[in-house]
Amino acid sequence: MKSPNPLTRFIDLCHRIYARDFVPGSGGNASMRLGDRIVITPSGVSLGMLEEQDLVTIAMDGSVIGAGKPSKEWRMHMNCYERDDVNVVIHVHSPYSVAVACLTDLDHSCAMPVYTPGYSVRVGALPVVPYYRAGSTELANSIIAIMADRNSLLLENHGVLTVGATIDQAFNLVEEIEENAHLHFTLNGRGKPLSRQQQDDLNGKY
Repeated sequence: MKSPNPLTRFIDLCHRIYARDFVPGSGGNASMRLGDRIVITPSGVSLGMLEEQDLVTIAMDGSVIGAGKPSKEWRMHMNCYERDDVNVVIHVHSPYSVAVACLTDLDHSCAMPVYTPGYSVRVGALPVVPYYRAGSTELANSIIAIMADRNSLLLENHGVLTVGATIDQAFNLVEEIEENAHLHFTLNGRGKPLSRQQQDDLNGKY
């Protein structure tokens, strides 16, 4: 059976992000490594309406190949691709996760309690980078140290950033984080998160 065109799968990802209400309007962005270059969603186009011809191609030095205007977050994406194991980058404004990112008492080392075994293993203590203007070099550089050895983080007053070796890996992290954020607000302070010992006991066993 012939494998699906990777660009077709990528467009499907973008449509799925929009269908799940993880991005409003033309917000959010995604990219994928294709050999020695990156394809990224364009500026000002809704992910729900995206077509293959809308994608913008970027060389590994950050220069645009061909036509189109890449998402203003292209620098943040390119910094993620410094890791050889990263093939997909997703940045969304999923509502519950953004709500967590806007809390006044936000713990930058762990954005919210860890409630479930799956979230503990795949996300764990979700770090937060301070607020910087969207699309700025400062924002792009703020994620480098954290994303050097993990696959997700929260952007203060902004949204979620995930990476993966595959489309499914990166998208599943978005879903995990949004679900935990939903639980956090549903529980409204009455939840019982997993203890540090319970989280440690899950290593290699889930």
